[in-house]
Amino acid sequence: MRIIMNRYQFEVLAFLEKNGKNVYAIRTLSDKLKISGTEVSKALDELTNIGAILRNENLLEITAKGLDMLEPYRVKRAVIMAAGFGSRMVPVTLDRPKPMVKVNGVRIIDTLLDALVSVGIKDITLVRGYRKEKFDEITDKYPFIKFVDNDVYDKTNNISSAMAALEHIDECYLCEADLYISNPDIISKYQYSSNILGSFSIETDDWSYKLDNGYITDYKKGNTFCFNYYGISYWNKDDSKKLRNDFKQVYEEEQDGKDYFWEFIPLVLRKERYNVEVRPCEKSDIMEIDNFYELVQLDPSYKDYPGQE
Repeated sequence: MRIIMNRYQFEVLAFLEKNGKNVYAIRTLSDKLKISGTEVSKALDELTNIGAILRNENLLEITAKGLDMLEPYRVKRAVIMAAGFGSRMVPVTLDRPKPMVKVNGVRIIDTLLDALVSVGIKDITLVRGYRKEKFDEITDKYPFIKFVDNDVYDKTNNISSAMAALEHIDECYLCEADLYISNPDIISKYQYSSNILGSFSIETDDWSYKLDNGYITDYKKGNTFCFNYYGISYWNKDDSKKLRNDFKQVYEEEQDGKDYFWEFIPLVLRKERYNVEVRPCEKSDIMEIDNFYELVQLDPSYKDYPGQE
Protein backbone atom coordinates (compact mmCIF):
# COMPACT_ATOMS: atom_id res chain seq x y z
CA MET A 1 0.00 0.00 0.00
CA ARG A 2 1.31 3.41 -0.99
CA ILE A 3 2.08 5.70 1.94
CA ILE A 4 1.44 9.31 1.02
CA MET A 5 4.31 11.56 2.06
CA ASN A 6 4.34 15.30 2.43
CA ARG A 7 6.96 17.28 0.53
CA TYR A 8 9.33 17.64 3.45
CA GLN A 9 9.33 13.92 4.20
CA PHE A 10 9.94 13.19 0.53
CA GLU A 11 12.90 15.57 0.29
CA VAL A 12 14.54 14.12 3.39
CA LEU A 13 14.10 10.51 2.23
CA ALA A 14 15.32 11.24 -1.30
CA PHE A 15 18.40 12.99 0.13
CA LEU A 16 19.23 10.05 2.39
CA GLU A 17 18.73 7.53 -0.42
CA LYS A 18 21.13 9.47 -2.63
CA ASN A 19 23.79 10.30 -0.04
CA GLY A 20 23.71 7.19 2.16
CA LYS A 21 24.19 6.52 5.84
CA ASN A 22 26.10 9.34 7.51
CA VAL A 23 26.07 11.99 10.19
CA TYR A 24 23.86 14.89 9.16
CA ALA A 25 23.26 17.90 11.38
CA ILE A 26 19.83 19.53 11.14
CA ARG A 27 21.53 22.68 9.84
CA THR A 28 23.24 20.70 7.08
CA LEU A 29 19.98 19.14 5.93
CA SER A 30 18.22 22.50 6.14
CA ASP A 31 20.87 24.15 3.95
CA LYS A 32 20.94 21.29 1.42
CA LEU A 33 17.18 20.89 1.13
CA LYS A 34 16.22 24.58 1.39
CA ILE A 35 13.77 23.70 4.17
CA SER A 36 13.68 25.28 7.62
CA GLY A 37 15.34 23.44 10.48
CA THR A 38 11.97 23.23 12.22
CA GLU A 39 10.36 21.35 9.33
CA VAL A 40 13.42 19.14 8.80
CA SER A 41 13.38 18.15 12.47
CA LYS A 42 9.66 17.43 12.31
CA ALA A 43 10.08 15.29 9.17
CA LEU A 44 12.90 13.33 10.80
CA ASP A 45 10.73 12.62 13.85
CA GLU A 46 7.84 11.48 11.66
CA LEU A 47 10.00 9.29 9.44
CA THR A 48 11.69 7.73 12.48
CA ASN A 49 8.35 6.95 14.12
CA ILE A 50 7.05 5.06 11.06
CA GLY A 51 10.32 3.20 10.53
CA ALA A 52 11.37 4.90 7.31
CA ILE A 53 14.75 5.91 8.72
CA LEU A 54 17.09 4.75 11.46
CA ARG A 55 18.28 7.59 13.65
CA ASN A 56 20.97 7.62 16.31
CA GLU A 57 21.29 11.30 17.20
CA ASN A 58 22.61 12.77 13.92
CA LEU A 59 23.53 9.42 12.35
CA LEU A 60 20.82 8.82 9.75
CA GLU A 61 20.07 5.91 7.43
CA ILE A 62 17.13 5.13 5.18
CA THR A 63 15.46 1.75 5.80
CA ALA A 64 13.86 -0.76 3.47
CA LYS A 65 10.49 0.76 4.38
CA GLY A 66 11.81 4.19 3.46
CA LEU A 67 12.91 2.87 0.07
CA ASP A 68 9.46 1.33 -0.41
CA MET A 69 7.89 4.71 0.37
CA LEU A 70 10.06 6.36 -2.28
CA GLU A 71 9.39 3.78 -4.98
CA PRO A 72 6.10 5.31 -6.26
CA TYR A 73 8.01 8.53 -6.89
CA ARG A 74 10.78 6.87 -8.90
CA VAL A 75 11.04 8.13 -12.48
CA LYS A 76 11.10 5.12 -14.76
CA ARG A 77 10.94 6.59 -18.27
CA ALA A 78 12.06 9.48 -20.45
CA VAL A 79 11.09 10.90 -23.82
CA ILE A 80 13.77 12.76 -25.77
CA MET A 81 12.99 15.20 -28.58
CA ALA A 82 15.74 14.87 -31.19
CA ALA A 83 14.08 15.46 -34.57
CA GLY A 84 15.33 18.94 -35.48
CA PHE A 85 17.98 20.01 -37.98
CA GLY A 86 20.20 22.32 -35.92
CA SER A 87 20.65 24.87 -38.69
CA ARG A 88 22.73 27.26 -36.60
CA MET A 89 25.34 24.54 -36.14
CA VAL A 90 26.06 24.24 -39.88
CA PRO A 91 28.40 22.98 -41.28
CA VAL A 92 28.89 20.35 -38.61
CA THR A 93 25.20 19.33 -38.77
CA LEU A 94 25.12 18.86 -42.53
CA ASP A 95 25.79 15.14 -42.14
CA ARG A 96 24.38 14.44 -38.67
CA PRO A 97 21.79 15.75 -36.17
CA LYS A 98 23.02 18.23 -33.58
CA PRO A 99 22.69 15.75 -30.65
CA MET A 100 25.12 13.42 -32.46
CA VAL A 101 27.83 16.08 -32.67
CA LYS A 102 30.82 15.39 -30.46
CA VAL A 103 32.17 17.98 -28.03
CA ASN A 104 35.66 17.18 -26.85
CA GLY A 105 35.12 13.59 -27.90
CA VAL A 106 31.69 13.08 -26.31
CA ARG A 107 28.42 13.13 -28.24
CA ILE A 108 25.98 15.73 -26.93
CA ILE A 109 23.22 13.12 -26.62
CA ASP A 110 25.47 10.86 -24.53
CA THR A 111 25.65 13.42 -21.71
CA LEU A 112 21.87 13.24 -21.29
CA LEU A 113 21.60 9.48 -21.79
CA ASP A 114 24.39 8.81 -19.28
CA ALA A 115 22.62 11.01 -16.71
CA LEU A 116 19.35 9.11 -17.22
CA VAL A 117 21.00 5.69 -17.05
CA SER A 118 22.91 6.67 -13.88
CA VAL A 119 19.60 6.87 -11.99
CA GLY A 120 18.29 3.64 -13.47
CA ILE A 121 16.17 5.00 -16.32
CA LYS A 122 16.35 2.75 -19.37
CA ASP A 123 12.80 3.07 -20.67
CA ILE A 124 13.85 5.81 -23.06
CA THR A 125 12.02 6.84 -26.22
CA LEU A 126 13.92 9.05 -28.66
CA VAL A 127 12.01 10.97 -31.33
CA ARG A 128 14.18 11.38 -34.41
CA GLY A 129 13.70 13.14 -37.74
CA TYR A 130 16.59 14.82 -39.56
CA ARG A 131 19.24 12.28 -40.64
CA LYS A 132 17.45 9.80 -38.41
CA GLU A 133 19.62 6.87 -39.43
CA LYS A 134 22.58 8.48 -37.65
CA PHE A 135 20.97 7.73 -34.29
CA ASP A 136 21.45 4.03 -34.97
CA GLU A 137 25.05 4.63 -33.89
CA ILE A 138 24.02 5.02 -30.25
CA THR A 139 22.49 1.56 -30.00
CA ASP A 140 25.88 -0.05 -29.43
CA LYS A 141 26.15 1.83 -26.13
CA TYR A 142 22.43 2.13 -25.38
CA PRO A 143 20.75 -0.98 -26.86
CA PHE A 144 17.54 -0.34 -24.88
CA ILE A 145 16.70 2.91 -26.71
CA LYS A 146 13.36 2.92 -28.53
CA PHE A 147 13.12 5.10 -31.64
CA VAL A 148 10.02 6.91 -32.85
CA ASP A 149 10.23 8.71 -36.19
CA ASN A 150 8.85 12.19 -36.79
CA ASP A 151 8.70 12.50 -40.56
CA VAL A 152 7.10 15.99 -40.50
CA TYR A 153 9.78 17.60 -38.33
CA ASP A 154 10.69 20.04 -41.12
CA LYS A 155 7.09 21.15 -41.70
CA THR A 156 5.99 21.68 -38.09
CA ASN A 157 7.30 22.86 -34.76
CA ASN A 158 8.39 20.44 -32.06
CA ILE A 159 4.84 19.75 -30.90
CA SER A 160 4.87 17.19 -33.73
CA SER A 161 7.59 15.29 -31.86
CA ALA A 162 5.39 15.27 -28.76
CA MET A 163 2.60 13.87 -30.92
CA ALA A 164 4.88 11.17 -32.31
CA ALA A 165 5.71 10.01 -28.78
CA LEU A 166 2.28 10.68 -27.28
CA GLU A 167 1.69 7.19 -25.88
CA HIS A 168 5.06 7.28 -24.09
CA ILE A 169 4.40 10.52 -22.18
CA ASP A 170 3.45 9.14 -18.79
CA GLU A 171 5.15 10.03 -15.50
CA CYS A 172 8.34 10.79 -17.36
CA TYR A 173 11.14 13.17 -18.10
CA LEU A 174 10.51 15.13 -21.28
CA CYS A 175 13.85 16.32 -22.62
CA GLU A 176 15.41 18.23 -25.47
CA ALA A 177 18.31 16.30 -26.99
CA ASP A 178 20.71 19.14 -27.79
CA LEU A 179 21.71 20.11 -24.24
CA TYR A 180 25.24 19.26 -23.15
CA ILE A 181 24.85 18.11 -19.55
CA SER A 182 27.87 19.00 -17.45
CA ASN A 183 26.24 18.10 -14.13
CA PRO A 184 24.37 14.77 -14.33
CA ASP A 185 22.79 15.39 -10.92
CA ILE A 186 20.18 17.56 -12.62
CA ILE A 187 18.50 14.23 -13.43
CA SER A 188 17.02 12.91 -10.18
CA LYS A 189 15.94 9.35 -9.45
CA TYR A 190 12.77 10.52 -7.71
CA GLN A 191 10.34 13.36 -8.42
CA TYR A 192 7.49 14.64 -6.27
CA SER A 193 5.68 16.98 -8.67
CA SER A 194 5.73 18.32 -12.23
CA ASN A 195 8.63 20.69 -12.80
CA ILE A 196 10.90 22.32 -15.35
CA LEU A 197 14.59 23.00 -14.97
CA GLY A 198 15.58 26.66 -14.63
CA SER A 199 18.46 28.87 -13.52
CA PHE A 200 17.87 32.26 -11.93
CA SER A 201 18.69 35.40 -13.93
CA ILE A 202 18.39 39.07 -13.08
CA GLU A 203 17.85 39.67 -16.80
CA THR A 204 17.79 37.51 -19.90
CA ASP A 205 16.88 37.86 -23.57
CA ASP A 206 16.20 34.12 -23.82
CA TRP A 207 13.14 32.01 -23.05
CA SER A 208 12.33 32.29 -19.35
CA TYR A 209 9.59 32.31 -16.75
CA LYS A 210 8.70 33.72 -13.34
CA LEU A 211 7.01 32.18 -10.33
CA ASP A 212 3.62 32.97 -8.83
CA ASN A 213 2.84 31.25 -5.52
CA GLY A 214 5.52 28.69 -6.31
CA TYR A 215 4.34 27.86 -9.84
CA ILE A 216 5.63 28.84 -13.27
CA THR A 217 4.04 31.83 -14.97
CA ASP A 218 4.91 34.54 -17.51
CA TYR A 219 6.73 32.25 -19.93
CA LYS A 220 8.20 34.38 -22.71
CA LYS A 221 11.37 35.39 -24.49
CA GLY A 222 13.12 38.11 -22.50
CA ASN A 223 12.45 38.73 -18.84
CA THR A 224 13.83 40.14 -15.59
CA PHE A 225 14.24 38.53 -12.17
CA CYS A 226 13.26 35.22 -13.68
CA PHE A 227 14.41 31.69 -14.44
CA ASN A 228 16.01 30.73 -17.74
CA TYR A 229 14.09 27.87 -19.32
CA TYR A 230 15.95 24.62 -19.96
CA GLY A 231 14.34 21.82 -21.91
CA ILE A 232 14.40 19.16 -19.21
CA SER A 233 11.13 18.64 -17.37
CA TYR A 234 9.24 16.03 -15.36
CA TRP A 235 5.48 15.43 -15.57
CA ASN A 236 3.50 13.48 -12.99
CA LYS A 237 0.70 11.06 -13.88
CA ASP A 238 -2.15 13.57 -13.79
CA ASP A 239 -0.26 16.18 -15.79
CA SER A 240 0.96 13.57 -18.28
CA LYS A 241 -2.64 12.68 -19.02
CA LYS A 242 -3.48 16.36 -19.47
CA LEU A 243 -0.51 16.81 -21.80
CA ARG A 244 -1.55 13.90 -23.99
CA ASN A 245 -5.06 15.30 -24.30
CA ASP A 246 -3.99 18.90 -24.80
CA PHE A 247 -1.25 18.12 -27.33
CA LYS A 248 -3.69 16.12 -29.41
CA GLN A 249 -6.43 18.71 -29.26
CA VAL A 250 -4.20 21.68 -30.07
CA TYR A 251 -2.30 19.87 -32.82
CA GLU A 252 -5.37 18.51 -34.57
CA GLU A 253 -7.99 21.19 -33.94
CA GLU A 254 -6.39 24.62 -33.58
CA GLN A 255 -5.58 26.63 -36.70
CA ASP A 256 -1.91 27.12 -35.83
CA GLY A 257 -1.66 23.99 -33.74
CA LYS A 258 1.24 22.48 -35.66
CA ASP A 259 3.37 25.62 -35.25
CA TYR A 260 3.75 25.59 -31.47
CA PHE A 261 6.66 24.63 -29.27
CA TRP A 262 5.30 21.81 -27.11
CA GLU A 263 5.96 23.70 -23.86
CA PHE A 264 3.65 26.51 -24.97
CA ILE A 265 0.70 24.24 -24.32
CA PRO A 266 1.12 23.76 -20.54
CA LEU A 267 2.86 27.08 -19.92
CA VAL A 268 0.80 29.47 -22.05
CA LEU A 269 -2.19 28.14 -23.98
CA ARG A 270 -3.59 25.83 -21.28
CA LYS A 271 -1.67 27.17 -18.27
CA GLU A 272 -4.76 27.26 -16.06
CA ARG A 273 -4.76 23.43 -16.13
CA TYR A 274 -1.24 22.98 -14.77
CA ASN A 275 0.73 23.79 -11.62
CA VAL A 276 4.35 23.42 -12.69
CA GLU A 277 7.23 24.08 -10.32
CA VAL A 278 10.76 25.19 -11.10
CA ARG A 279 13.60 22.76 -10.42
CA PRO A 280 16.51 25.12 -9.79
CA CYS A 281 19.89 24.51 -11.37
CA GLU A 282 23.05 26.48 -12.04
CA LYS A 283 23.87 27.86 -15.48
CA SER A 284 27.07 25.80 -15.37
CA ASP A 285 25.05 22.55 -15.07
CA ILE A 286 24.06 22.71 -18.74
CA MET A 287 25.91 24.06 -21.74
CA GLU A 288 23.58 25.28 -24.45
CA ILE A 289 25.54 25.27 -27.69
CA ASP A 290 23.43 27.54 -29.86
CA ASN A 291 25.66 27.91 -32.91
CA PHE A 292 28.84 26.78 -34.61
CA TYR A 293 30.86 29.64 -33.10
CA GLU A 294 29.97 28.51 -29.57
CA LEU A 295 30.92 24.95 -30.51
CA VAL A 296 34.37 26.13 -31.57
CA GLN A 297 34.76 28.01 -28.29
CA LEU A 298 34.10 24.79 -26.38
CA ASP A 299 36.01 22.47 -28.71
CA PRO A 300 38.79 24.19 -30.69
CA SER A 301 39.25 21.09 -32.84
CA TYR A 302 36.37 22.43 -35.00
CA LYS A 303 38.28 25.65 -35.76
CA ASP A 304 39.27 24.50 -39.23
CA TYR A 305 36.16 22.43 -39.94
CA PRO A 306 35.48 22.41 -43.70
CA GLY A 307 32.52 24.30 -45.11
CA GLN A 308 32.29 27.12 -42.58
CA GLU A 309 31.84 30.65 -43.85
